[in-house]
Amino acid sequence: MHRRSLIIGLLLIALALPLSASQFIELPFDQIASEAQYVVRGHIVDTWSAWDDSHEVIFTYATVRVTRYFGETTGPDTLVVREVGGTVDGYTQEAIGFPMIRRGENVVLLLTQWEDSADMRIHAFNQGKYLVRQRGGLEVLTADPVHQGEGRAAREGEGRVLDVQSDAISADTPALGIEEFARMVDDARAARPSVRPVLDRQ
Repeated sequence: MHRRSLIIGLLLIALALPLSASQFIELPFDQIASEAQYVVRGHIVDTWSAWDDSHEVIFTYATVRVTRYFGETTGPDTLVVREVGGTVDGYTQEAIGFPMIRRGENVVLLLTQWEDSADMRIHAFNQGKYLVRQRGGLEVLTADPVHQGEGRAAREGEGRVLDVQSDAISADTPALGIEEFARMVDDARAARPSVRPVLDRQ
């Protein structure tokens, strides 16, 4: 299977993104939450990859069944999220540092819209993606430790499905309660600074 890392291509794509979304820098949570068009909790029910119209860049698409909108915004029950990178006909492109989207995941996503379509994208790279996990019977959010290009997750292709880790996490895993996260989003959108530290994504 052929694989290449999008380095030059990634730089070209980054130029088309809003400034805060096109830099590999840690952004304040309040900024990410206030800039996001939607903040949703949902389940990724399907993923697929395809070339763009010019056959230069592979995108991965995900159908997200939304179960909750955070903040005062609401939207469709189903959203399509598109991210750079993926595998088509055994050929893989990886956008280094971009989030991975995997079928079967329960997630919280901070989303903005691509300028060229109605598709959504994860805002601020992996800072805009959280995994929903269980701890002591309660839902909590953890940072996704897997980025594209790190080779730490099974990949789609050759009839295989990307693995999704267990929903259960240990007591010492950094996590946010989902209602605490909801209050942080409300504070950010109301321009009230949040005092809760964000999750360590290193």
